Formats: sequence, structure tokens, C-alpha cells
Amino acid sequence: MRLQHTRAPNVFASDKLKPVILSGLFLPSTVLTLPAIAQDSAPDDNKLNNGLIEEVVVEGIRKTVRNSIDIKRDATTIVDGLSVDDIGDLPALSIGEAIETITGAASHREQGGATEISIRGLGPFLGSTVINNREATNGTGDRSVNFSQFPSELFNAIKVYKTQEASLIEGGVSAQIALETVKPLDFGKQRIQAELKGNWNPDNSDIDDNERDFGSRTTFSYIDQFEFENLGAFGISLGVQSNVTTNPEQEARSTSTFRDCRFDPNTPEDGVFASGNCDSGNGGLDLEVDPETGVAPDAGVPFAIVPSSRSFRQNITDDERESFFAALQWQPNSRLDINADFQYSDREFTEIRNDLVFAENRRIDAPNVSLDERLPTDLVILDNGTVTQFTNEQRIETNSQFQERLEEYKGGGITFDFDVNDALSVSFDVSYSDTTRRENIIQTRLQSEPVDIFGNPVPGAADGGRVETATVIGQIPTFTVQNFDVNNHDLFADAARTRVDLNQFRNNTIRAARGDFTYNLDNSEFFTSVQSGIRVSELEFDSVPRSRDEFSFEDDAIQAASLACRDNSFPESGFFSSLNGVGTLITNVDENGNIIEQGTGNTFATFDPLCLAREFLGENPTIPGPEANIANVDVEEKTTALYLQANYDTTFAGYPIRGNFGVRVIETEVDSVGLRGALTATFDGDGNLSEIEADDDELISVSGGSDYTEILPSFNLVVDVHDDVVVRGGIFKALSRPDPSDLGFGRSFSGLSGDSDGATSINDAVALAVANGNPNLDPFTSWNVDVAVEWYPNNDTILAVGGYYKRFKGGLENAAQVEQFNIDGETLETIVTTQQVSDENTTITGLELTASHAFSYLPGFWSGFGTKLSYNYADSDFEFEDGQFGESTEIAGNQEIERIGIVNPANLFGFSQHVFSGQFYYQTGGFNASLNYKYRSEYFQQFISTPGNLRFIGDTGVWEARMSYRVNDHVKLSLEAINIFDEPRKQFNPTTNSVSEVNIYGPRVFAGVQVRF
Repeated sequence: MRLQHTRAPNVFASDKLKPVILSGLFLPSTVLTLPAIAQDSAPDDNKLNNGLIEEVVVEGIRKTVRNSIDIKRDATTIVDGLSVDDIGDLPALSIGEAIETITGAASHREQGGATEISIRGLGPFLGSTVINNREATNGTGDRSVNFSQFPSELFNAIKVYKTQEASLIEGGVSAQIALETVKPLDFGKQRIQAELKGNWNPDNSDIDDNERDFGSRTTFSYIDQFEFENLGAFGISLGVQSNVTTNPEQEARSTSTFRDCRFDPNTPEDGVFASGNCDSGNGGLDLEVDPETGVAPDAGVPFAIVPSSRSFRQNITDDERESFFAALQWQPNSRLDINADFQYSDREFTEIRNDLVFAENRRIDAPNVSLDERLPTDLVILDNGTVTQFTNEQRIETNSQFQERLEEYKGGGITFDFDVNDALSVSFDVSYSDTTRRENIIQTRLQSEPVDIFGNPVPGAADGGRVETATVIGQIPTFTVQNFDVNNHDLFADAARTRVDLNQFRNNTIRAARGDFTYNLDNSEFFTSVQSGIRVSELEFDSVPRSRDEFSFEDDAIQAASLACRDNSFPESGFFSSLNGVGTLITNVDENGNIIEQGTGNTFATFDPLCLAREFLGENPTIPGPEANIANVDVEEKTTALYLQANYDTTFAGYPIRGNFGVRVIETEVDSVGLRGALTATFDGDGNLSEIEADDDELISVSGGSDYTEILPSFNLVVDVHDDVVVRGGIFKALSRPDPSDLGFGRSFSGLSGDSDGATSINDAVALAVANGNPNLDPFTSWNVDVAVEWYPNNDTILAVGGYYKRFKGGLENAAQVEQFNIDGETLETIVTTQQVSDENTTITGLELTASHAFSYLPGFWSGFGTKLSYNYADSDFEFEDGQFGESTEIAGNQEIERIGIVNPANLFGFSQHVFSGQFYYQTGGFNASLNYKYRSEYFQQFISTPGNLRFIGDTGVWEARMSYRVNDHVKLSLEAINIFDEPRKQFNPTTNSVSEVNIYGPRVFAGVQVRF
């Protein structure tokens, strides 16, 4: 499977690591204090029986661990990995979860599953992933791979290259993840295999009208080889999987758009002390530094940072994925090997979202508001602007939403390997990878009103539909409302609005070709071979912004739709009951503070979203097509790479040494096309600015881009200082390119009424313009040094310590420039914020520990136990500023104006200081069982393509368990459980203590049977 570690002393500070620390401390001490036992009792896999040598066959988990140790020991670079001898034996439900078991690897989780992977605590944009030595696309707009898209059953090897060599495709500052599918002739035997896994999500059983009670995961694979008298050897590998699951999710969330509001009693007409939204008028802070005084006017002024709204969301989901993998291998003779492979994955994810929205969080009662005019909860604002409790009057909404995401991946290629003679080998490869993503949303809003749908007065909403509310934000927000029953569908009787969106329309394609040459130097005492090659690639990425059809309806149309489409009861029992310390979500009180039972609890009124849309529209909604807009992103990136590498294997001062050194030269050209032209503002029925749209006939293309050439040298050295001790190191220069979406040339506006409480004027919205990328972004380059010492006392044991240092040239900083927009015939100037690479140098230092051991020398039952531990510690001085509240430089003509920040910067995207993985396993005969724990500390998760607000994901520790029993050579039974203790995912914006989202996914259980011949 992979390699693991102990850890540095400061890990003990984390409560999430204590269970593993306490249970795993014995391993390093056992390995260190019993070297004689470990070495003498298990020198090999043979036993002496009556004078004959009996071979002991190692299988299952122990064999997978051994394969990982072999990968690391035999490599000429610093590599960790997983490999299995048979298909379908990778010990995880997805490729992402399998990679998590490799030293230093951690995932970002969506819908409860592992998606993006970070290596050594560094974000996915600092790494690269290849499938069969080829780049792969995705639908998010970054360079990571959505690992949940690929079934683990159809891969047989994963390697993580932590030091680079010239022959590897550039892009791996943190590491390169290499995935390999089986080559049928190399596999060497016929295999027909079928596996069926049933899936049960306990949380899904709490949903009254779920998509299905149980999911399924069906996999079939076939591998065979054929010999033809005149045509040579031919091999075929086919794999198909159907995965049908549910991903239930409970959410407490805020909008991702935040505003700063002055909290200054000396300006009672502005900010928190004013009536209305606290950021209206002069409520926001003036943070631009005055060139004459060198000070920003509002430097030091107390402030609050607030979102537009907060809400609860109950989800009903359905997730279907069809995957197909094929490989053909033909060896017409001993010198020619032709491999063709193809991967296909088609995923359809649908979701019904039931939201209860507290829609006006920027209306905040100041401390001087009398208790007679508000609920008895005091305003609390922390020094960094985080609001933890407040009162206000606000409208309450239900949002009923249907969402579907359609994502299709196609990839593959063909490789020709030819031995020209005994010394010279050549290889040619052409490849193609393509991902398309479409996301459609149908949403209907209903809002609180002074009268219900029958015209009866609603006392709690008498003031224009606004309800007296108190909000307390602990682990999640909880609300107290006055005289308003959130379970009563009749009370949502205003502002009916249906939106039909094409929310995402993205296409990502990579075409590449490469040629590699290897010349073996059999007569050299130092060099073993020389390699060289050329690779050309073309990446295309385009993204069309949201296309929306919006419809508003009169209040008298609500009654019929409400009665026809309401849910008779809340769809899910036990909503948020699994989160410790959280009691009642909504408390309904009367004017005297007495609790009203009706409207108090963890439920609220919900509706069928597709029914509402049909009732209001009179027909099934039609998703609009993509539209040209100034926010369009259209990027083309062309790269040519050349490399030369020498491999050596010799002795020095009596020590065997091996490794390689070389240089890779890359030239990249970026061309990015955007659109500009006259714009039209559209206001909704509430007077909020809902859209700023372009006139297709008036749009013109503008282009930008850059080109760069980088020289990337590398040197790797492995010294076998003893039969069981290896010292290895590497020095290399690496490069990580900006994400394709970050190279866009589009423009967009935040603060529209899609945020529920948007701008009410064109000036307010345009003041929040942001760039959808920067086509002139340079790549990150870094010099990297890695050193490791590894001890291999026997085939089942490794104890390794490694350190690394990375020095980056350049960091990311926010820059702003004045641009003009023509809206409704009026020319308006605004400051547009974008990202650029700075001249600053930043560093990362880190420590890796890996330990693996099987207690096979213990007597009887105890001989089946083993463990693997890994730990990575990283430290960095990198700073990433918030796009709205961080420091930046604004460019107005030839003048540069500094803006001070009020939010502390984040570290690198995806940077976790601590990453830990622990596995404790037991194996005897055909029975295998393991208990796994995966932990990563807080990290910064960047929004795609725009600077935006900082988003942090809190510490996460997840327990998993697996067991299997091989009944005989043909049948295996398995049982797996992930997220056993229902670990939530917690998100914070834009500061690390401002709770913005909490997601509960629940545990998931899989039971399966595998049959093979």
C-alpha cells in the first residue's frame, strides 16, 4: 500500500492525534529495541521443516505493505507508493482514499469523499498527477485531478515522486503522483473478475423520501493474453464499473461574500450604528493609504466583517458514475512493444437542497439599541472583526433548489517502445485527455411576509416581513426568532422568484506527444544509461459564466404553488443531532421571552423544488444555453519540453551509489481571450441588482498572455551505506504553473442579489469587480533539497526519516487597477482586483517520518499484527492575502496606491502543518483487517480563478476500518466503513475563527463479494 511515519513532538498538541499517539507509540520503540529479533527471526520468507526449506507465501495487507517498502528501497529518487499483484486489491474505495495512505498525502473532502490531494501539506497546485505518464484534465479549472472520478479497482499501482528527475513531466514542486493501469501482457495470466459491493449510509436512512435505501458498486474486469504464430503476443484488459450511491449531507452555512462595516460610535450614521445594511453608504472602511500622510483614513477603526446571510441546508442526493477502462498490448516481436489504453468516466450527481435562510445578516443592532426593540442577546465582535452574536430584524426565506452536475472524462493514448539494438531504445507516445462539466440549478425562493398565503396577519413579521432575530455562532449558528414559526409553510408568502441557471459550463482538453530515447552504457563503470526526450503539449480551458433565466411572481400566485408542492414533514430526522454540543437550532419565543413549542426545534418548512418551478412557470423549466459575457475564460497553453538525463550505478569510497542527474528545459506560451463591451443592469423585484449582462452584438475580443522559458536541473543520489541502511538525497529546481482558470482574462461582479442581499445600485456592484484570472501570471519556481535516511531490517520493516527544504522565487500578491465599464450607457470607473506573482522569496521546510513493521516473530495469534505510521511536518513563511480585506497595491494610471489589510494572510493554498496517517492491521490465513486513522491540520482552500475571500478548512481526523476474508482462490468477502465517527468538515471565512460552513456527511458502510477465475 504505502509507507508511514511516527511524528514530531509538537503533534501531541492536537487532540485529534492523541488516540493514534497513545496506541502507536510502541512501534518505533519496538523496532529500535528489538533489532535482533526483527532481523534474526525473519531474515527471509523460508522456514526449515524436517531439513527441507518451506517457502512461506505472503499475501493480503502484509504483501501490499511489502510492495510499498520495495518501491521506496529500489527507487533512485525519493518515492513512496502502493502496488498490488492483482487487480481490484488496492485497499481503498477510491484512488484519492488510496493515495491518502501514502506518507505525507492528505485529501480535501467533498460529499464525504477524498477529491483533491495535497502532498507534504502543500496544495494540489504545487503538485502534478499523471495517468500512465500522461497529464489528466478535470472540470474544476485547476491542475489537480478529481480522484473520486476514478475507481480504485481499475488501477494497480500508485507512486508519489517527491524528488524530481529530468525525465518526469514538469509541475511537481511538492510531488508528482503517478497512476498506473495494468498492462495485460506484463500481468501474465488470465483473469476474469466480478465484484459487487452494497453501500449503506446510516444518515440516508433518516431521510423520508431518499433516492434509494442502499447503493451499489459493481465492477467487472477481464485480462487475457494470446499468442499468434506470425503476429506475436497480444494482451487485452477491460474494466467496467457502475457506482450508484447517495451522499447525504447536512449543512450550516453563510454566503461566501463578506463585507466590512465600521463599528465606531463616533460615526453613528454609518456602519453598525446606522439603520439598514451596515456596509451601505459610508459604512465600509476606507483603507487606502493617503500618499501625503502615509496613513489610511480608517486605520485602527473598530470593524465587523459580516456575510450577507446564514442558512441551514438539508440535502437529498443521488450519485451515479459509469466507468470504463481498456488496454491493449501487442508485442509482434521481442523488440517492439505497443500499448494503447483508454479511460472513460461519466458522473451524474443530483441534489435536492432545502434551505432555511436568514437573509439580512448585514443589518445589525448596535449596542445602543434598547432591549425593548430587540431580543436580549448582546452584540459580540472580536478584535479581528468576527461577529459571534448579534440581534437584528431580517427577512427569513425558504430556498428550494434542484441541482445536477454532469461530468464526463475521456483519456488515453498509444505508446510505441522499440529496441533499435541492444543499446538504443526509443519510445513514442501520443495522448488525449478531455473533461466536460455542466451544472444546472433550478431554484425557487419564498420569503416572510406580514400576512400569510391566506391573508392572515403574521405578528412576528409585521415590519415589512422582517422578524426579530438573535443569532449566536458557536460550532454552528443557532437562532432565536420572535413569533415566527419556521415550520409553517403558510408564512412564506412573499417575493416568489424562480431562477433557472446553467451554473457551470467548463471544458478542459490536453493533447500531447512525446519521444524518449535511452542509450544503455553496458561497458561504463559509472553510467548505466543516458536518456533524452522531447514533449509537446497543448492545454485548452474555457469556462462560460452562469447563464440565468429569472422569473418573479405576484404574491397571489404563491398560495396554489405552496399548497401543491409543500412537504408534509421535514425530510430528515435527527438533523444536526450528531454534532456534539449543539442543541436546538431555532427557538421561537413570544414578546416576553417565553418559548413557543410550535416553531422551536431542528426542522423547517420545505418544498419540492421542481414542483414549485412547474407550478409558477406553468411548464417544466428549460435550462438556458451558454452566453457570451465579459466573465468568459478562454485559455490556451502550449508547452515544449526537452530533457537530457544520465543514470549511474557505481561505487564511491567503497559504498555502492546510484542515481541520476539531468536537466529539463521548458518553454510555455499562454494566450488568453476575454470579452469587453457595453453592459446592461437588471434589477429584481426587490430593487436589488441581480445581473449585469453583456450585449452580444457589442462584445469585442481582447487578448493577453505571456511566455516563459525555464531551465530545471536535477540531481538524485542513493548510497547503500549498509545492507539494511540507505541514505538518499536530491537537489532539483521545480516549477508549478498557475491553474488554467487563473490565467483567464474575464471580469465579474460580486454583490449581486444572488448573494440573497445584494447591491442596490450599479455603483455598489461595480465597486466589487474582480478579475477572473490574470493571463500574465508567471509560474512558481523553487529550488528544492531533500535528504532521507532509511533502515530496512527485514522485508516487513522500514524506519525512515527525511527532511526537505524548498525556496520559492516569487509569491502571490493582490494587485488592483482602475478600469472603465460602460453600463446602461454610463461610463463608470472601478478598481479591479487580480493576482500577480511578487518578487518575494519564500521558503518551506519539512520533516517526514515513516515506520512500518509486522510482528510476525511473535507467537501464535500475535504474529498476525502489523502497523504502518506516517507523519509529515511542514513550516512555511508564505503569505496569501485576502482579495478583499488583505493588503494590496492599486494602480491608477501611473500612480500606485497601497491598501492596508484588516485580515491576516493565509499560508500556501492547501498547506497543512501536520499530516498523519496510521494503520493497524491483522492478518491470518485468508483473513485481513485494518483500522486506519487519517489526520490533517487546518489549511487554506482557495476559491477558483478569483482572489476572493480567504477560506480555511479546520482540523480533520477520520477513522476507517476494513476487513476481508478470502474463502478460497475464487471468492473473497469484504466489509468496509469510512468516516466511522461522523467527522464534520468545518470551514471558516475570511478569518480562522469565523465559522462559515459546517458539513456533516455521516459514516458509510460497504459490504462486498468478489469472484475471480
